[in-house]
Amino acid sequence: MTTLYCMKCGQKLPLPFHCGQPMHEEKIHNQDKLVCWMGPTCGEQEIPLHCERPMTVKG
Repeated sequence: MTTLYCMKCGQKLPLPFHCGQPMHEEKIHNQDKLVCWMGPTCGEQEIPLHCERPMTVKG
């Protein structure tokens, strides 16, 4: 299962869901975002911070 992972402390969080499916990482306007499986026009959000850094999507 794909999770959000903190590279500094190892904390893992489940990926948020949108439209009943897990979001994925995609570059939008040169920034990494979490995006709905239906595309960024349906839903997008910032990648959460942990230990003052963006978390990494690991699968």
